[in-house]
Amino acid sequence: MGKIYLFLDPYLITLYRLVKDPIIGFFLGTFLLATTAVIIGQFSISLAFLVNRRYVEKLNSQLVYWNNLSVDALKRGDKETYKNANNEANQFFGKLFFLSIAYSAASLWPAPFLLGWMQMRFGSIEFPIPFSLPVIGSNISYTAIFIPFFIIVYLTFQKLQSHLPYFRKIHAILESYENEKAKLKSLTAR
Repeated sequence: MGKIYLFLDPYLITLYRLVKDPIIGFFLGTFLLATTAVIIGQFSISLAFLVNRRYVEKLNSQLVYWNNLSVDALKRGDKETYKNANNEANQFFGKLFFLSIAYSAASLWPAPFLLGWMQMRFGSIEFPIPFSLPVIGSNISYTAIFIPFFIIVYLTFQKLQSHLPYFRKIHAILESYENEKAKLKSLTAR
């Protein structure tokens, strides 16, 4: 990893040198680095999603089919068909559930990678805080600054995603899956 970090160092450090003041530069650079991590992560997940799009569509349609079949069977009193169809629906739900967890995890990979670069660059720098906490003491490191920035940028990106040119398309596709899930019958519906 060290060679990759050394290769990227001249590019990443420019984010920290946009202003002359080193403290402001550190906070601005860390914010921009967190923004970079979020964008790369979201772009990565969108590529993975596009590669697997047909598979996800198949899983969604199978989930709807087997769920609705199980609900109809239960309403008819056909417990055997209900049991088998519900088991199939659960299988497809599980696959979609774990796939969504994998996608979410895939969107986070740039954060630890860039934190590794920050460790190389800023590992010995600590910022004093005006109070002391038993767990962290009276200083914080780069991670205590990067992580809140990452969370803020991530949440903001989620709100803006449907308005950004490339990500608008991905958002629309995901919305269509939610519309497909609206076709799921419920036992409480009449």
